[in-house]
Amino acid sequence: MKYSTIALLIISLLITGFKSKENADIKDQEPKVVTISIEIDAGTSKIWDIITNKDYAKILGNIFVKNGFVQSEWQLNSKVDFIYEPDYIVYSGTITKLIEEELIQIDYSINGLEYVEKFSIENDDSSTKLSIVISPYGNDFNQQKVMWQNWLLKVKELSEQQ
Repeated sequence: MKYSTIALLIISLLITGFKSKENADIKDQEPKVVTISIEIDAGTSKIWDIITNKDYAKILGNIFVKNGFVQSEWQLNSKVDFIYEPDYIVYSGTITKLIEEELIQIDYSINGLEYVEKFSIENDDSSTKLSIVISPYGNDFNQQKVMWQNWLLKVKELSEQQ
């Protein structure tokens, strides 16, 4: 079974909490979207492997929380579990879109909150770009954006190693 850290931000919902509409100010009710891209000097297959291979899951997972990782078969409609070591499943989602070496979309429903993670890899003749679009976030948007930037930098570092 393959592992990945694609869904690790789920843990941040537990750590920082998602503010309920009853307790939020009007401006805080607007969900925010993390949208970030990074250029990587590696092919799409190498980047895909880093994201979906269990050998990298815990390395990438430590960016979000110690001893957290994601586990999945990485097939369309397969389950994605966010796990604390050794085997406590925190949340689960479903892969709703998948194009090998190009696109993964994972949809979650967590305590009534619909949450989506999209990862895309694009390659042209000169570069490869990994992009993420993840939402919704509330008050912890800035913290999440920093963690996802660090996650992308780690994927880049691992992908570019020879």
